[in-house]
Amino acid sequence: MMLVGKIEGALRDPALSRRKGKIDLIFTSPPFPLVRKKKYGNETGKSYIEWLERLAPKLCELLTPNGSIVIEVGNSWEPGVPVMSTLGLEALLAFKKAGGLHLSQQVICHNPARLPSPAQWVT
Repeated sequence: MMLVGKIEGALRDPALSRRKGKIDLIFTSPPFPLVRKKKYGNETGKSYIEWLERLAPKLCELLTPNGSIVIEVGNSWEPGVPVMSTLGLEALLAFKKAGGLHLSQQVICHNPARLPSPAQWVT
């Protein structure tokens, strides 16, 4: 089963509620923890952490006892300085704690064709 769209709507889908405790893998890519608002309405700062944290219990109740959640939380940068924001890490740890989860592995995406970030500091 694949659901596409905002997660709040997907979690209210009756088809999903019938699968509580039966899902082995949730693979999700929420909006990245950006430090400023975008047109699509992303959360920023502490509200991002709280938003992701609120999702953990709802997603965890869908999992089988041995189920896993793979979540892509991208990088963001502090405005005005070439410093990576810790917002993504903080959000991931809050998600982990709220869901009573364990962090088993972190995967780093390496794309040699992509320019280094943040672009304004490396170009």
